[in-house]
Amino acid sequence: MSKTKYDKYFLKEPWGVPKADDPGAPVYIGMGQKAPVEGWDEPLTQVLRPVYKPYKMIPDGHRHAVAEILYFIGGDPMNFKEFGAEVEFTMGEGKDAEIHVITSTTWVYVPKNLLHCPLNFKRVDKPIMFGHIMFAPTFDSTIIGKNPLKR
Repeated sequence: MSKTKYDKYFLKEPWGVPKADDPGAPVYIGMGQKAPVEGWDEPLTQVLRPVYKPYKMIPDGHRHAVAEILYFIGGDPMNFKEFGAEVEFTMGEGKDAEIHVITSTTWVYVPKNLLHCPLNFKRVDKPIMFGHIMFAPTFDSTIIGKNPLKR
């Protein structure tokens, strides 16, 4: 129960069920099944994950029914611009597909229905943080077509 009128809009703990698709990787922080706090009007899925070794996180292209924001930031909390990695990320399909190489702190807006991935952390010299944000109950609930997490 809120103590003040606006307390309900402040979430001070991660929510959801932690999971990891790479046995050596730390877990996700925060995946919502619905609005994480009573009073929030929309469901939210947010992932914040440290990446400390090279690996292909998502091997196949997929689409979502909602837009997604991805972020790649340096792992030093005192200097997020210090980015010690090289990440390949594909957007588009067919002859319009583009492979973007991320070597600095970057945010990416992925419009709904746009084919994207693979997502490949090719080189990781220093840990970085990767995450995504979607206004949806879960990542899986927004997949159109093949689910990249079911291999």
